[in-house]
Amino acid sequence: MDDQKRKNVIPFPNLKERYLDKGMVLLKEKKFQEALEMFQEAHSLDDDKAEVLFGLAMCYMELGELTEAKRICKKMLLEDIGHYFTVLQVYLTILIQLREYREVQSTIEAVLEENHLPPESAEQFYRLLEFSRKMNQDEDINSTIEAADDEEQADYDQGFFTDEHRQLAYIQSLHEANISKHFITLKGLLENNEIHPIIKTMTLQLMTEHAVDKEVTVNKLGKVFTVIPAELEDISEQAFTKKVLSMLDDTLGNENPTLFEAVKELWIRHLFVLYPLAPEPNDVNVWAAALHFVGYEMHGITLEAEEVEGLYEVSSVAVENACHKIYQIEEISYLQI
Repeated sequence: MDDQKRKNVIPFPNLKERYLDKGMVLLKEKKFQEALEMFQEAHSLDDDKAEVLFGLAMCYMELGELTEAKRICKKMLLEDIGHYFTVLQVYLTILIQLREYREVQSTIEAVLEENHLPPESAEQFYRLLEFSRKMNQDEDINSTIEAADDEEQADYDQGFFTDEHRQLAYIQSLHEANISKHFITLKGLLENNEIHPIIKTMTLQLMTEHAVDKEVTVNKLGKVFTVIPAELEDISEQAFTKKVLSMLDDTLGNENPTLFEAVKELWIRHLFVLYPLAPEPNDVNVWAAALHFVGYEMHGITLEAEEVEGLYEVSSVAVENACHKIYQIEEISYLQI
């Protein structure tokens, strides 16, 4: 129906209130799309009614249309429509979801300046203010990371990338530090093909520990790939790691518990060197069989390959290849410092 025809229609009595009431019911039932349609109908009959605008904002927010929800809340705040602090709380929630922390900070600071904050809301607003200031500070640091701390970078240009002892000491010194200004050097460790794989693992774990959410390039064991450290999972918590150990526990663990513990250490050490690369092939049986065989062999115990292959139902070629990879990684699994 176009605007002219709509103007010529005489609405049913209390139609706006019916739309509003129905919208509120649907909103409580979390039927956000249907509720939105009701609020839109009510809005067409009364542009500035607080309950309608607030209902629209809530529906848009729940449906993920955050920009529109923000626009409505901002209009309500500027034009003093509805309960100011209720709208303000929703507005700040939307800004946080949009990661617009500067707007969060400036809005709360303006409210505090006016000294109109309700006592019961004071603690919440101060926490939000502290949070937004921290996020803005982190954003400022990240935005200057590429050009950060030239002096620190220069310190590690001469000889640093060929001295594993210095690299190890450097990484260990950063666990309690703000690593933002060291980002360039840490990136260099990951990208340099000459850096030991263990140093690269430790660098990534450090960045994960500090929740670095910037994409970094890793040149490791002949492969070049990108990761976001904050999204990486701990080695011991990875599903594949646990499945292999569980299978070994059911076989080798029952047969020789002491050897199982040694093989468990071997497996974790192997994954530590590879990290965050995954073992190939992605076959639990193959790696359990290979670890079983290598574990016995490393401890001077003769074991027929056919026995292991039958136990784990895998081919001899697959097990042989996996064993070869285990020995290759084991050779570089310790830093010579």
